[in-house]
Amino acid sequence: MLDVLIRSTLDIVGRTELLIESTMRLLHGGGFDEIEIYELDCEIERLRNVLFAADEAIRSLACKAERLPQTAAEHGLHTTLH
Repeated sequence: MLDVLIRSTLDIVGRTELLIESTMRLLHGGGFDEIEIYELDCEIERLRNVLFAADEAIRSLACKAERLPQTAAEHGLHTTLH
């Protein structure tokens, strides 16, 4: 279950990064005034910051999940975690 969550979240991060790239190309292609460009650029930067934080969090979770069986064995945890 945890591996599905991790893979799905990383997929969302990847797709959003592609969306940001496409939006940046459209943004610099024309058709927007300077205020719209600035506002979109600010929103894209905020989205990048959120994606970076989400990416770091999910990778940290993945790393901890990989170590969970090892940690549980070392500390004598033999119950099922939900």
